[in-house]
Amino acid sequence: MIRMFLIAGAATLLLAGCEKEAPAPAAPPQVEVITAAEAPIAETIPAVGVAKAYDEVNLVARVEGYLVNRNFKEGQEVKKDQLLYEIEPVLYRAQVEAAEAELAKAKANLANAVEQYNRQQTLLKGDATSERAFQNAEADKLSAEADVRGCQARLETANQNLEYTRISAPFDGWVGLSAVSTGNLVNLETGTLAKVVKTDPMRVEFVITEMDILKMHEFRKDGRNPDVKVSLTFQDGTVYPTEGKISFWNNEINNTTGTLKLQAVFPNPDRKLLPGMFVRVKLEPRQPSTKLLLPLAALMNDQAGDYVYLVTPDGTVKRQTLKTAFRDDSFAVVTDNLKPGDRVVVKGLQKVRPGSKVRAVESADPNVQLPKAAKPEAPKTDGAKQK
Repeated sequence: MIRMFLIAGAATLLLAGCEKEAPAPAAPPQVEVITAAEAPIAETIPAVGVAKAYDEVNLVARVEGYLVNRNFKEGQEVKKDQLLYEIEPVLYRAQVEAAEAELAKAKANLANAVEQYNRQQTLLKGDATSERAFQNAEADKLSAEADVRGCQARLETANQNLEYTRISAPFDGWVGLSAVSTGNLVNLETGTLAKVVKTDPMRVEFVITEMDILKMHEFRKDGRNPDVKVSLTFQDGTVYPTEGKISFWNNEINNTTGTLKLQAVFPNPDRKLLPGMFVRVKLEPRQPSTKLLLPLAALMNDQAGDYVYLVTPDGTVKRQTLKTAFRDDSFAVVTDNLKPGDRVVVKGLQKVRPGSKVRAVESADPNVQLPKAAKPEAPKTDGAKQK
């Protein structure tokens, strides 16, 4: 009897142990999300540019002679018409005087020929001279007139050559090194004596792609952006303090590179831009446009393209392939397969897979916050158990 009671007690204890509750399922992992929204963004076009002088002239000797004066310091600023070089003028001044004498002689001969012509014309009317004599007088007059025109042309040439012995600055600018010293014989074959450049303003040449050309047209078509903002950055990251203006679009695309050449003009009073300097150019609209944005931290990429992980209202993870357009350093413009209000995982990506459950919280990380704009409210619940 006692044995039966012991067996019954053991069975009861065994059954009681079997009726213990199973352990609770693990809580879904927490991930940080941002809510997709439209926000302002300035779609920029980057390019590499080369600074060039607004004007530049190579000074050359247009007549031959010994250089007798150099009237500037290398590297100094010069004014328009300032005398820079002088070539020995003695020979050319003598040529002017000789041409003036020849012209005076030709004019005297012309005066005599005109007088003879008028006399023969009067005699011919009274039948007091022959037709032959009149024709000779007329020919002498025409020849004398031609001699005067020839002497005038030679005098103009002589004066011009004398003027060429004085080489002056063609505009306000900045003169470089002199390639010759005084005392040297110079002529046209000597080549450049010195270069004068105009550096205020400065030109910056750069190229953009065909896709960028379409974007530029969008900038200009927008009524808020009648003009495009052009800015420069130096190689060390310093931003040039003054904006430029586009002054030139080429009239054809380079078939080899698929690019279009543009030129912008920048004020340069402090001579911070120098000819030949490489700079980074940025084109952007003056007013940002509103686009659907995502932080780059949310984007992933594989052979199928860009994609993100979305969290549905019931806390389920969903993979979503996207189409993106412009990107800057922080955000991408999404053009398809995403809508405002969608919640996109930005942190904890290693914890998720399509179909898994998560607990989504709005990210407070400033690096993933969208630019200031009206953002839709995130849903209050996500179907997962909140704590």
